[in-house]
Amino acid sequence: MLANEGTLKVHYGGDNDHLIHHQMNAKLVSKSINAVDVLYCEAFKEINKIYKHKVETEVYIEGGFQEGSLWWLCKIFGREAEQQNNTNDKSNYSLVSLAIEKVVSLLKLIPIEQVEIVITETNEGYELVVDNEKVVLDELECAFLTNEKIRGAISDLASPLNEKGIDSLTISDLNYSERSINISNSDKHNLIVKRKHKQIVETGTVEGLFYVEDLSYNPRSKWKLISESSPTYSISAVITDPVFLKAVADNKEKFSKDDLLSIKGTWYKEKSKLTGKINSIYTIIEVEEHVKYEERQWKLL
Repeated sequence: MLANEGTLKVHYGGDNDHLIHHQMNAKLVSKSINAVDVLYCEAFKEINKIYKHKVETEVYIEGGFQEGSLWWLCKIFGREAEQQNNTNDKSNYSLVSLAIEKVVSLLKLIPIEQVEIVITETNEGYELVVDNEKVVLDELECAFLTNEKIRGAISDLASPLNEKGIDSLTISDLNYSERSINISNSDKHNLIVKRKHKQIVETGTVEGLFYVEDLSYNPRSKWKLISESSPTYSISAVITDPVFLKAVADNKEKFSKDDLLSIKGTWYKEKSKLTGKINSIYTIIEVEEHVKYEERQWKLL
């Protein structure tokens, strides 16, 4: 079954010499049109994962122009074997549209110098700090914000504003007249800049005695450590203790098999995206003692 989900009007305006004559660089146009396709197809993939739907999305283009501008209509269709267009009394398209609008508004607010987006999972949902203010995201908004393809598509949509004389982008939702995304010249840098992100799922501490399985003389590389009390529990961690690292660098700390380290550290679990896998990140902030195997054996005699 093929259903018309919604129609968007993508409109670039300004006093650009070519734009006045309803012309625009072909590479910019193709990049922008492809961005709409990627944006909505990826958005529907995410909502499919969250709500266990199976909607296949297609975007069709209908071109046109107005005085001193260029625009095109993007008609979004969904195809599915079983009708699953409604979630919590709202259509999939409506939910996607609202979430994209929220993500664009947040990206406009995040300072350009903030090159990492950190999202924390809380009891209320997902939390992002913007300009020292906490912003709560729902599951779909979080999924879109942590999807690199979605952020890349938003960046591609804003990139034509780098052309002299193209100073506005308006994406109007013809299904919901009250909804529109407005991007100006002053917004473009915040949207175009590439950002990394991480979603913090859980945090905690680690301490105790660990065997040194693999070590590294590079302070940025990870050590593999195995718990003395629970040999099935192992961690890969970066050690940041400056005293210990200097002793290692100066060759004052030498290691052999079955040496133990008494450590204190922190960990957090993160996802590369909401619907991605969880990774655990360990940092050892203090090495309290290096217990050498020979010394342990001597004490046992």
